[in-house]
Order: sequence, then structure tokens, then C-alpha cells
Amino acid sequence: FKSGLRFFSDIGRVTPLGGNTVFFKRHWLKMVNGWDESCLTEDAEIGFRLTLDGAKIGIVYDERHVTREETPLTVGGFVKQRTRWIQGFLQILLKGDWLELPHLRQKLFAFYILLSSSLQALLLVYAPLALWIAFSKELPVPIAILSNLPFYLLLMQLGVYGFGLYEFTRAYRLKFSFLMLFKVAVAFFPYQILIAVSALRAGYRIILQKNKWEKTEHANIHRLEGTETGQPNLNYANTVD
Repeated sequence: FKSGLRFFSDIGRVTPLGGNTVFFKRHWLKMVNGWDESCLTEDAEIGFRLTLDGAKIGIVYDERHVTREETPLTVGGFVKQRTRWIQGFLQILLKGDWLELPHLRQKLFAFYILLSSSLQALLLVYAPLALWIAFSKELPVPIAILSNLPFYLLLMQLGVYGFGLYEFTRAYRLKFSFLMLFKVAVAFFPYQILIAVSALRAGYRIILQKNKWEKTEHANIHRLEGTETGQPNLNYANTVD
């Protein structure tokens, strides 16, 4: 969110609003007739419509004032959360408002944003086949390079995650260690498998038109009394979003 949203906004000129801290001028909400309550990612959906209507969207990031959010409590909760997000993006894709964006660059960025998680799932499914081809088949060099491209993309993404982890620890004055990077590398493919499962669930729910909001349970343990002490606030109640 620190770099991605800014990149999409500045370079792609399209902004899928997301996250927990978004502010609107009231007249813009009225102009676009408010939220699409049937969309599971209503913040991203209204971001596309605001972009289409020419609203000026600013991306501001300050580590001291970010809205904290915790990871879902269980693997099942995580998959349901990601399913909801991916399904919401597929809803926006199928709705087709993004096709009315005036510039080709905006359309290409919108298409990538809305399909990136689903394409990532396909890349993961294809990765074992790419490795099998690499070690068992003799192919012309250009074809061999292309056949392994999805695997290279996954490795590149792992590198981006590592750099993001370094940036995160530096911003919050945490200690960065290569052990942390090793843990990210070990968990990378299992994590991608969960994303792939979520994407498949999202596609399944789209086909069957299951648009029920699967709530994500939170214990609110991410809320701290203050960054000085770093001690968790134990006076919390379970919530869902």
C-alpha cells in the first residue's frame, strides 16, 4: 500500500481505493451515487468510479499514523478473507466500468489490478509443470525460457517481499535479520497455495453467484496502548469486518 497504490495512481492514473483509512469529500460520494452495496470490495469499486469521473485522489502514507490491522486468527479465516477480496475484484472486472476509462494505459492497469490475484493462482498451478518441463524435456532455448517464465515471476515476487520486509522493519525501527528473510522464503510457496485456493474459491462463488459476505473475525490484539511501550491493550472485544 505504501508503494503500490501510489504507483497505480501516479503512473497508471487509476486508483482502487483500499485499506482502512480513506476519506471522501461528501459531494463526490453524492456525484457517484455512493457505494455499490452488492460489491464485496466496495472501496476499490468506488475508487474506479471516482477515477472515471475525474476525482483527484491523493495517496498519503505516514508510518506514524497508519491504521493497524491484524492477520485473521485462523487459516480458514485467512482464506475466506482473501476469497472475499479476490471475488470483489472479479465483480468489478465483470461489471465493466473500468472499460470506460479514457486512456489505454488506465485500462491495462485496471485489468492487471483486478486480475492479478487470479493470475497469480494460475502461475502457481503452472509452476510444477514448468519445473517438470525444465528437468525432463529437451526444448529449443527460447521455448524453454518462456516455459519457465511463471516460475521466474514467482521468484521475483519473493525478492519483492524480502525488500518490503526490510522497508517495514526500517520504518518501525525493528531489527531486520536474514533469519526473518529465510522464514519468508520457507513460507512463500505455502502462502501462495493459500492465495491460489482463495482465488479458486472466488471463481467458484462468482460462477454460482454466491455474494454473501464472509465475515472475518478479529480479536483486536493489534491495538496498542502506545507505540512508546508497545504493550497490547487487553481491553478488547471480538469484532468482524
